[in-house]
Amino acid sequence: MQKVKDSQSKDLYVVLSVIFLSLIILALLFLNLEKHKTINLNSANISVIDDRVANGKSVASFLPTNQGHNFTCQINKSQLAKPYCELIIDVQNLTKQAPFTGLDLSSYDEIGLWIKHNHATQPGTRIELRNFNPNYSERNNEKSLKHNTIEYLEAYVTSPVWLKLHSFSVPQWWNNLYDLAQTHGGTDFSNIYSIVIAPSKQIQEGSYKLTIDRIEVRGKYVSTGTLFALLAVVWSFALGYIIRRAVSPKPIEKATSTLAKQELIFGAMTDPLTGALNRIGLRKCFDQLAPTDLQNLSLIFLNIDYFENLQDNHSQPVADKVLKQFVSLINEACRSSDTIIHWESEEFLLVCPDTTLAQAVDVSDKMKMSIQEAKWPNGIKLSFSSGVAQMYDEDLNDLIARAKRSLYSVKNTGSTKTDAA
Repeated sequence: MQKVKDSQSKDLYVVLSVIFLSLIILALLFLNLEKHKTINLNSANISVIDDRVANGKSVASFLPTNQGHNFTCQINKSQLAKPYCELIIDVQNLTKQAPFTGLDLSSYDEIGLWIKHNHATQPGTRIELRNFNPNYSERNNEKSLKHNTIEYLEAYVTSPVWLKLHSFSVPQWWNNLYDLAQTHGGTDFSNIYSIVIAPSKQIQEGSYKLTIDRIEVRGKYVSTGTLFALLAVVWSFALGYIIRRAVSPKPIEKATSTLAKQELIFGAMTDPLTGALNRIGLRKCFDQLAPTDLQNLSLIFLNIDYFENLQDNHSQPVADKVLKQFVSLINEACRSSDTIIHWESEEFLLVCPDTTLAQAVDVSDKMKMSIQEAKWPNGIKLSFSSGVAQMYDEDLNDLIARAKRSLYSVKNTGSTKTDAA
């Protein structure tokens, strides 16, 4: 009798624990707690550089005012193929500070820029977050800082403009120059020493003026993906406990352990919300491809258009339903050999083995039609933009970076388009 009471008490404890933990996780999801950090421009060393150091003719100037920091760039034609001017905000002195005293932005999601443009044309703006890492950077060598870069067209954004850090990429010239090992490839925001603001590389001759008033970064204390993973672990534990209680302990004990192990492995490779593979699953998928598949392998980088507006105008459960339905429709519209990966929030990858660039564009167009013709919750109209890249002599990180650049080149000129790299 005492054993029965003890068992019932244990069951009640487990139920209450699962409910309590689930409520905490759901509360964190609902509250969506964010952290913010403001870059102190007053304490930073701000300077300008132009192409006169390379015998060019462009002239840059900088003037701090009460309204912000004014940056003027007069682009003049010269023998240089790409004239340039740059405003450099040094948050740490590369020659005087000890390593790893820069800004660690690796736990943040976005950077916000309060910039006012005052030029007749809109050439686009380039932002660089330059990172120091002793594995590839050298003291007193500004060029050895990793150039995490993004460009945007000011005509298509509002002020302040918020740029997602996962949208930044490392220029190909920098990767070629330093030939990094795979362990140090990709973007790095762990030790930012300089923030650079400049006109686009495609700039034409003329005068360009802007005023930078504020720079801020923001992110979540705990990511949504982590919270969903924790929720999945809590309920996996509860399910495992129910299974053990429903059957005789001895013969099923080993089977339950095996089941729990399989669920943990599966859960580590998939997105709990949509069921699509996550980034770990992408690496596993890539490792399992045959050499023949890599000869003609293409990648489609998808981004749901105006998803942030959808989240603002509808509830989070509606946004979650849209993501689930989106993955389901993509799986129906694509081929059986293709694999969908949930990359980040509204971004997805589609791995297309034995597929040329032209064939991948056709696959993307077919999926676009399926998404646009589908019926969505609350009468929502949904579309997506995509960037397509075919693998050549490169690793997976470089292939993803090329597909992402193709995607954001069309996002800057309008949505519901496809670009191929």
